[in-house]
Amino acid sequence: MKISNIPTDYLLVKAFNESELCDFAIVHTTEQWRVRQKERIIAMTAFKNDDSFKWLNYKDESVDFFRYSDEDHPEIQQWLSENNMLFIETNAEELKMLKGIDFKMSSYQMQVFSNGNAVYSCFEKNLGDEFWTCEFSLNELT
Repeated sequence: MKISNIPTDYLLVKAFNESELCDFAIVHTTEQWRVRQKERIIAMTAFKNDDSFKWLNYKDESVDFFRYSDEDHPEIQQWLSENNMLFIETNAEELKMLKGIDFKMSSYQMQVFSNGNAVYSCFEKNLGDEFWTCEFSLNELT
C-alpha cells in the first residue's frame, strides 16, 4: 500500500464514530463510481438557488470502515494526520489485512451537499451506532 499522486480506485478518508470504534474508510472510486458522482453533481444544479436545500441522500455501499492497526499498515495513521483524504495504491489482499469494524453494518448512504461535497455514513445494524467519513469534494474527485 502506498500513496498515489494520481486518482486510483481507492480513496483513503478519515472516518469517525461517537464510540471511537472507527478511524478511517476506504471509498472504492472506480470509473463507474466517478461517472455516478458526476451525475449526482449535475442533479445538485436543480437546487443551486435554493437556500433551504441541504443535501441529496443516496444509498451507496462503495465504502468500508476500518480501525488503525500497529501490525498492518501503521503508516495509515501518519498519512491521515497530514491529510483528510488521499488516493492509495493497494489490492484486495492488502485490504483484507486491514482491521475492519466488528459489527454488522447497514443503511450505507452518501449525502451530497449543495456545494458539491459529500459524506459517507452507515449504521451498526443492532445498536444504531453511526459511522461517517469526513466531508470531501466530489468536484475534486471526478
